[in-house]
Amino acid sequence: MQKPTSQELFSAVDATWSAKQFISHDGWMLREGAGGGKRVSAATLEAPIDDVDIIVAEQQMTALGQKSLFMVRDSDAALDNVLEQADYGIVDPVVVLASPVSDLLKQKYTSHSVNLAESPSNDAKTIWNDGGISPDRLSIMERVTAPKTILESSDMGVAFVAAHKGIAMVHAVEVSKDHRRKGVANALMYKAALWAKDHNCNWLAVLTVRENVPACTLYQTLGMTEAAAYHYRFKRSV
Repeated sequence: MQKPTSQELFSAVDATWSAKQFISHDGWMLREGAGGGKRVSAATLEAPIDDVDIIVAEQQMTALGQKSLFMVRDSDAALDNVLEQADYGIVDPVVVLASPVSDLLKQKYTSHSVNLAESPSNDAKTIWNDGGISPDRLSIMERVTAPKTILESSDMGVAFVAAHKGIAMVHAVEVSKDHRRKGVANALMYKAALWAKDHNCNWLAVLTVRENVPACTLYQTLGMTEAAAYHYRFKRSV
């Protein structure tokens, strides 16, 4: 089975973890993040180009009341060079890992029950809050229009999953401190794969910063492999 392209994965990210507003302007895709973090606030090129003008993107982000922030993907070498010359530093390199749903379903994790919910319970909100998932990020989940659900394992763990064009993206995987290393995250990912199958998705994908070694190890142990990558650049002097 052919792995999704980087472009397909990034389209799925936007559809399943949505900015408040997407603005296409002069070759750029601008995102209004509404306090929801880097992923929904960063500017990206709509297509790879060699002659990159970042000034127009900077002006648009200022107009949105946001600091200048760029997402630099695999194909954005020219943009990366321009930003480096303009004194933009690198922050939070991110890896996108993916696996065929069928492969994930071969590994049955039933030691913890996982339920589906349309909205987060109080326990889920507490776990997310403890993990740094703010109310503004909960608002992101609310505004996603793609098929979606919340995965909850009692008061132990929680995650969000949504589907776009055959790809199910898992976001905001959090396990409470008292229940880590007990198979809760594995159970959440297995339930996500079951949900993905029910929604006609052939692939399950997840994002994590590279420096989060426990998360990277978990997903790799499940057989998920790197399918795309990106990093952010921000103005060092600001």
